[in-house]
Amino acid sequence: MAKARLLVELDVKPEEAETFQKMFHEEFMSRSRSEDGCEKYELWHDPNAPHKMTIVEVWSSQAHLDAHLAQDWFGEWAPKMEAAQATPLVVRAMANFED
Repeated sequence: MAKARLLVELDVKPEEAETFQKMFHEEFMSRSRSEDGCEKYELWHDPNAPHKMTIVEVWSSQAHLDAHLAQDWFGEWAPKMEAAQATPLVVRAMANFED
């Protein structure tokens, strides 16, 4: 079964970057990492522009990713994410040539 992978590019308002990173780690990453099928869930940033971030996700299957995206807590978290963004996020579904 092929894994599901996402790269989510975020351009956070520079003045919100530190607060966003802390909130994301405490509220979002901890929940996501505990979900069934989550193999990797990381927040990366550009060392020259810390407000430019990328979420790297690897899920055991598309069904696991779909279950993650259907979580009720997204409804409470989405407005926090949107408020911190300078531009709309970019979501890229990725596939590994080795799958």
